[in-house]
Amino acid sequence: MASEDTIRQLNSARDIVLRDPAIYPQIVPGVLPVIGASQPLGLRRWGADFLAETFASPVVSPEDKEKMCLGVLDTLQGYLNRKEQSGGEEDVNVLKSAIQCFASIYPYVFRYVVTHAEESVKEVWAKVMGMKSGILRRMDSAPAGVRICCIKFVARVVQVQTPGLIADPRKPDQNEVSLALVPREHAILVPSNLEAEASGLLDRLLTVLEDNPADALTVTSTLNALSPLIHRRASISTKILATILSFNPVQTGKDRLNAKSMTRTTISLLNNVLKRIPTHTLALRIQNQIDRLRHLLAESLLDQPNALKRGPDEPIDGLHANKRLQLDAEASGAAAQQRRADGPLPLGPVSFKDLYTLTADPRAAGFHVGILPEQIVAQLVPPLLQNVNSTQFDQALNLLRTRILELQRRPLPSAVDAARVGPGDGIGDEEDEEYDPNVLGIGETDQVNPITSDERQGHLRLEVMKLPAEPPLNENERLEYGEHARQRLFGTLRDLDDELDKKRAGKAGVAERERIGGFGQSMGAGIAGHERESWITLLVRMATRSAFETKEGADDEEEEEDEAAVKRENDDRSLATKTKSGQHSSSSFPDKIRDALQTYIMYDWRRRIDTAIAWLNEEWYTERLSRPASSTTKALPTYTHLTLSTLDQLTPYLDTKDGRYLIRFLSEVPHLPAGIFPRIKKIAEDPERVQLACQALLYLIMLRPPVREAAIQCAREMWRENRDARTGVEKILVRWAPDELKGMKQEAEEGVKGE
Repeated sequence: MASEDTIRQLNSARDIVLRDPAIYPQIVPGVLPVIGASQPLGLRRWGADFLAETFASPVVSPEDKEKMCLGVLDTLQGYLNRKEQSGGEEDVNVLKSAIQCFASIYPYVFRYVVTHAEESVKEVWAKVMGMKSGILRRMDSAPAGVRICCIKFVARVVQVQTPGLIADPRKPDQNEVSLALVPREHAILVPSNLEAEASGLLDRLLTVLEDNPADALTVTSTLNALSPLIHRRASISTKILATILSFNPVQTGKDRLNAKSMTRTTISLLNNVLKRIPTHTLALRIQNQIDRLRHLLAESLLDQPNALKRGPDEPIDGLHANKRLQLDAEASGAAAQQRRADGPLPLGPVSFKDLYTLTADPRAAGFHVGILPEQIVAQLVPPLLQNVNSTQFDQALNLLRTRILELQRRPLPSAVDAARVGPGDGIGDEEDEEYDPNVLGIGETDQVNPITSDERQGHLRLEVMKLPAEPPLNENERLEYGEHARQRLFGTLRDLDDELDKKRAGKAGVAERERIGGFGQSMGAGIAGHERESWITLLVRMATRSAFETKEGADDEEEEEDEAAVKRENDDRSLATKTKSGQHSSSSFPDKIRDALQTYIMYDWRRRIDTAIAWLNEEWYTERLSRPASSTTKALPTYTHLTLSTLDQLTPYLDTKDGRYLIRFLSEVPHLPAGIFPRIKKIAEDPERVQLACQALLYLIMLRPPVREAAIQCAREMWRENRDARTGVEKILVRWAPDELKGMKQEAEEGVKGE
């Protein structure tokens, strides 16, 4: 009586937590003393079922399960070892629920042991190993229901003790529990031993399919337990699938009902694998095995001597059998007419209608399409074209070719026959062995003229029809379409950048960045893959090569005049004024692409400096090609403007740690215009960035000989005009212009004395 009252109170507590799962952590510790292994059978059954339900419930958070798992270990151990500890009888229902509960909490206990290094963890793990051994001993000798629960537990152990994927190494608590979480130097867990144990347990599961194929209950539960392992552990999925593919449940045992059940389970498992992993390496074998099992299943069911054969379905339309036979005869007659319609043309004169009719149905052949309104035709044609069967369409084209060739091989009609056939009705043609479009007049004219003098003489010349050209776009439409195309191009680039950022933040890391880092590696790559660098190549070449024209007057300029003009044009203040006023801006599509590229680069210039360099190289190359071969001028106005403009936008963001970016920019652009060095002097006006400018000058002097003299001259001017830069510039001039440095120092000393 007391036990019934206790169970009533426990049921009330269970109803409370079912309504509010958040209070499971308070209820479970409170009921554990009441449902211990020493309690009456009714309480033990209720407790085992309650614990199994709790840790299998999806509404209980993983954090709460991890907090409660250690507290229930002693209770579960008491359930599983009741016979060894107290000599009492074991109850099958209690064992089933206890094993299922232990299978549910095994990953949480495993994570706890991995993440904690206290001395008490050894005791916890020893307790887990003892319970695991007890379950494995029951796997072969326990009742059927207990064996099924043991199989589920073994599959869970294999899943936990096999390496899995680490989604985010920065958040180990959110990753799936697997052997990959165990450090190599763990104090308690030895990864190699755990993996070996998992491999042995997996072999034990697969042995069920090989050694006990007639035990339908065990085989079905094993197949269901293997399904999660195939989807979540790629390292062992091939081994599991190879065993399943060699398993033939149809030919196992004498009980055909069991064979049918195992076969359907196997087919369902393989179908699920194909649905989840359609690109699996064994996909073809899996599909072949599915078809084979279905065929064997159908044959085995037909071979049953006492099987009830299914009769034909009753007519659902209320027609009598005789009436159905008549309808079938009419259908077969229509099919015969259809076949006759697909056959050769009749003898004698042939009209256009006979030539293009592919059906003998009088309702379709006698229907005049001209009676349909144009609005109805416009609505019907698009969906009809979308649903055209390609095979039937090819067959129809081949039939028309055959008919036309047949007409060509026919002899010319006599004068009487020609007079009898009206214009546009008779078709004939001169003899020709092979199909030649030119013979039929295809491509000779731009318009169709169905009635020609040749037709009146007894044969037809078909001509191709071409639609009239679209009217040219006006200026507003051209600008609108160009802007829309530019937005789509850079929208795709933005999507590729987002995908790259996700890969860099995830498992790809440095390796992925190295793989896609070099722009030069993908200059020849195709655009079909939509890789980021290939897409940038497309944008760069659209900006540089879409308007391949030689600028007027560029061939008449000399190099010295160009440098002087560049110095005047690219003065800091005048350049900003001209840019704002739109002197260098253009409404052309290539210039809009250039502006968008410059904005894209400056948005994240440290990571996109390679894009800027590749773009400017293309500008230089294209502008060089645009000059005639006889030209000797080196003027590159577009390239010069874009290079200086990019450096101007880059300069305000350079700090003391960005020297490598400035040096890379100055070293990898193909040509340094004269306006570069005034900008380097401008950078040195900031006392914090003097060292940055000096490093850039030293690099250019040492490794770019064509601009060495200009860089040394810039260093001289910096020494004279900028006192903050003298210390850094002297290190350059001492090596590359020592005599001039002495002279400048003497002049400076004399000037000081004169003052």
